[in-house]
Amino acid sequence: MICDRLELCQQDLVPREGSVQRWRHDTIQSLEDMERVIHMVTSGMESVGYSEKEVLTMRLATEEAIVNAHKHGHQRDWSRPFSVRHHLDANGVVIQVEDQGPGFDPQQVPDPLAPENLERASGRGLLLMRTYMSGVCHNERGNCVCLCKRRLTSPPGESADG
Repeated sequence: MICDRLELCQQDLVPREGSVQRWRHDTIQSLEDMERVIHMVTSGMESVGYSEKEVLTMRLATEEAIVNAHKHGHQRDWSRPFSVRHHLDANGVVIQVEDQGPGFDPQQVPDPLAPENLERASGRGLLLMRTYMSGVCHNERGNCVCLCKRRLTSPPGESADG
């Protein structure tokens, strides 16, 4: 089942030109590409006044999503490109990372905080993303993750209540 929050998040945070959403598209095939995209997003957030904490948590969650796509979706094969789409403005950030892998069911990932899983390495990245983002959704196939980060602080020049 596709996450219903995915569409809501995109509708709320990604503007449209006519019927087409405005996204920035990038392809990742190397660590340098990953760093370039993450830097583009985080520097964009800084330029519109996001807090240091918001920028750091977005960086961590985005890096984790990209690393998971590379590691799990493409079995660490940089020759297989994957797609990153993102949009950011003063109200929030939406990032989608989509690989060419078979996908997975996020509901089947064991809870890393359960006592029996404390020694396991898997599941921590997904926990990190869910903790730091306003929303984390996957497509039905499980090969695309959408990270939504709503603005915690008011943009410069606006009051906290609107």
